This record gives sequence, structure tokens and C-alpha cells, in this order.
Amino acid sequence: MNKLIYKITLMAMLVFSFASCKKFLEKEPIGKVGKQVLFEDVNGAQLGLVGAYRLVLDYNRDEFGMHGDVASDNMVYTPTPAAQFMGQSFNFSSTPEDDALVTGHIWLSVFEALNNVNNVLNALPALKEKFPDQLSQIETIEGQALVLRALCHFDLSKVYAQPYNFTADASHLGVPVLTKTPSPGENVVRRSMKQTYDQILLDITSALPLLNKYNNFTNQALVNYQAALGLLSRVYLYKGDWQNCLNTSNLVIADTRYKLATATEYKSLYSTYTPNANTSSTKSEILFQLSGASIEKVSITELNVIFASQYGASSKLLNTFDADDIRKTQLFNTLNSPRIYTTKYTAGAYAIKVVRLSEVYLNRAEANWNLKKYDDAKEDLRVISQRAHPNQTINIGNPSPDDLYRLIAEERNRELCFEGHRLYDLVRRKESLTRGVDCNSTVCTLTYPNDKFVLPITTKELDANKGMKQNPGYN
Repeated sequence: MNKLIYKITLMAMLVFSFASCKKFLEKEPIGKVGKQVLFEDVNGAQLGLVGAYRLVLDYNRDEFGMHGDVASDNMVYTPTPAAQFMGQSFNFSSTPEDDALVTGHIWLSVFEALNNVNNVLNALPALKEKFPDQLSQIETIEGQALVLRALCHFDLSKVYAQPYNFTADASHLGVPVLTKTPSPGENVVRRSMKQTYDQILLDITSALPLLNKYNNFTNQALVNYQAALGLLSRVYLYKGDWQNCLNTSNLVIADTRYKLATATEYKSLYSTYTPNANTSSTKSEILFQLSGASIEKVSITELNVIFASQYGASSKLLNTFDADDIRKTQLFNTLNSPRIYTTKYTAGAYAIKVVRLSEVYLNRAEANWNLKKYDDAKEDLRVISQRAHPNQTINIGNPSPDDLYRLIAEERNRELCFEGHRLYDLVRRKESLTRGVDCNSTVCTLTYPNDKFVLPITTKELDANKGMKQNPGYN
């Protein structure tokens, strides 16, 4: 962590690299003085928030955004030198020495974003006193930043810690919980998974009244009230808090400003960037997306190259779609058969979907199932399946509870594949990883529980910070 502290202190959140403040930052010395100057007024805090969004976008378009699918049963790879970029994830071969590979990059890039968010949040109390007439703008910044901080901690916990229910009381290792930038030389420890989630939930629930108070912006590239609720429903899902997952999902689904895309609109969710879709005449199912187009012209080429030409869909995934499912006919490039790639990320794309309304329906379906509200769970499942089959009338029938659970899990993967969920869904459900007959990884099966489901902490991090603990299985 000291290595991390050194890097992020050196940058002192001056790694924004967006055009609107590049010249301003070039004029300021790096370090404490730069931060003080940046946060002299509310406009500086707004710039800091934009920088935080950019860094969250960056780690999502790089290794973190790929790891959840590449390390799952959804993918096979085309042997090329470039495909080895994510080879450690695909083959579960990461080691503590991989400081310059997936293990080190995800750790550092998420903490860089977290550092920026904390610098923004820690500057706001003074700005509230100094500029009371700008309280609405400051509180709007605060609400967004709190959710971004929760997202950073949540994303870290998915990669470097076993799922919340790994131990009965979530007492196993989580991740460092940071609400301010650590001082150089300060040892930072990992908190328990319960403590990690406590902070995540505190940040989102603290943000909700602020975002609801100023719930008048619809730019999908900004965190608003509905986006925070959608993320909260996911956190409760991962925690296994079924009633709160249900309650939160209900609030999102009941909001008439959002609706599921129709079958004819579905493909355009991925091929068209619409930053302000939720107007009085046009509604969308996108609650929150990370978009370089709203910050500067930053493409998500990394995801496109990896998912559209190097890591293709596995036969196991493709076989879960029937022939009439529009998700198979519209979002896969069948011209490349026998290697078939997703087209969710196209050349020149600028947006990564973080929370969609369809996910919230599936969150609610799983919560309803766990609460033994099987009819309600079937209806949520039917809604998502019906949208994917516009030329059929979907009837779920009367499956057994076990079969219904399987149907919900399969529908979730069909709907959310290549959007960063699959590995984490498997492990939170305590399921083993079993790749299909076309598996060309060195690891085709991992039985739950398994140390390999999480990445190690790098040796350099451990050497620099004596308070840090390694994940089991990597000592």
C-alpha cells in the first residue's frame, strides 16, 4: 500500500488528462499545493469529480472491465500474442509477482480512482462553509462522489476478496477501506468483508437523499438517484440481503422515467450513444453508463479489441440461447464462425453500461426466489425473456423451485454476458466454474470454494506495507 500511497500522492489527483483542465493543471505544481489550488472553489471540485469519472471509466475499459468475463465460462480465445494480454485471467495464472500485469494494474487503477474521489469528498466541507449560496451544486457533487467511492470499494472487493457469504458472518478478508488518502509511510490494513460492505452501504445510503433532493438531471453518464438505487440493489444482491434487494429494485422499476428497451430498440442500446435519453418523449433502460464522450473523446477500444476479435463466446454460453433470441441474432457476429464474438462493443464506442434496468429486474427475480415468492420471480423472468423473444408468447410454466433458480441464473447470463458480471455471479452463488467442451484455457474447471477465484495482492505491495495481508493460496 505504501507503493500505492507514493504513486497516488505524487499524482495528487492531477492525472485527470481531460481537455477542460489540462492547461490549468500544467500550471500548478504536483502535490499538496496543487490540490489546495484546485479546490479553492466549487468549479474546481466539479473538475475533480470529472477526473474521478474518467478514472473509473479507465479501469472499466481496461483489465477490470474484462476480468469478470475472461475468467468465467463465457469465453474461449483466439491464440494471438495480443490475446495474452488477459491470459493471466483466462488461465487463472496470476501470481503475487505480477505487479505489471492484471493483478497489479487493477489494484492500482481502482485505487487511483478512489484517491480522486476521496480528495473531492474531503474538500467539500470547507466549500460548503465558503460558498453557502452554491450548496445545491456542492451536494450534487457529494452525492455522485459518494456513489463512486462505493463503486470503487465494491469493485475491489469482487476481484481481491471472496464473496460476502464466503463465511457465515463475512469476517473473512475484504479490502482496504479508505475515506481519505493515506499518509506516506502509513500502513493500511484490509478490513473484513463485513466492514467493507458496511462502508459501501453507508456511502450509497448517504448519497441517496442528496441525489433525490436534486433529482433533475438525466445524463446517463452521471450518477443520479435511480442509478444509485440500481447499484444498491446489486450490492444487496451480492450481500444476500433479499428483502432490501427487493425493496430497492421495486423503487427503480416503479420509476416511470425508465423503461426496458423494446426488442427493436435493444441493439441500439450498445450501438448508439444517447447521453440524455430520459426525457419526456424518450425513455431508456440505461441507469448509468461510463462514457468517454461525456468527458472528452475517449473510446473504449480496449474492450472492443479484446471482446470483438480475441476472446470469443464459448459454446456453453451460445447454447443457452435459442434460435429466436434477439440477443443472439443481434449482439453476436456470426460471420466469424466457428469463432463468434460479441458486438456489444463496437469500433468507436464510447460507453460502458454499468447499471441497466434489465439487471434490476433480474436482481428482483433472484430476491423474490430467495424469499419464496416464486410467482413474482417467474414474472420478472418472463418480462426479460419476452423482450428477447418478440415473436413468441413466453410462458414460464410451473418449474420446480430448483429449476426456476437455474432459469433465472441462465437468463441473467444471457442478458448480462460481456458486461462484467459472470465470474462474480458464479462465486456469490457458490457455484463451481465449469467451462465447455471447447475450453482452451489451461484451467477448465475450478470447484467452489477456491482460492483462485480471487487475485493475489502483489509482492511489491506486501513488501511496502507491512499491514497488508495476502490472500490464501498465494503465500
